[in-house]
Amino acid sequence: MATHLPGPSWRDLKKELMEKWHELSENELDRTNGNAPSVIDLIEKKVGLAFEEASKKFQEMASRYQLYDAPEEQKPPSQAVQDKAEKVMELSPKKPAGKDPKPRDPFHTA
Repeated sequence: MATHLPGPSWRDLKKELMEKWHELSENELDRTNGNAPSVIDLIEKKVGLAFEEASKKFQEMASRYQLYDAPEEQKPPSQAVQDKAEKVMELSPKKPAGKDPKPRDPFHTA
């Protein structure tokens, strides 16, 4: 699913999406501009489906309308979830740069 191809088919798909999931409004779907990942995210958030399930159901519906380019290489759903999880940036503290890991006691004389 690469790009949105505008036309009457998008309106038909949008109508089917709203009939299947009453939580989706026409305005929300219009804001996605027919972008498949945006529509799937919307289904995931508004309907409460897991990413894999939302993606699968959307692909089934969209395939009947032939709106989207077929992906060159389809990732398994588990890989798609992993890719989504990898977008979260994790920070870890840096180790001190000096050779002495303990601070020196200025009052200690040795």
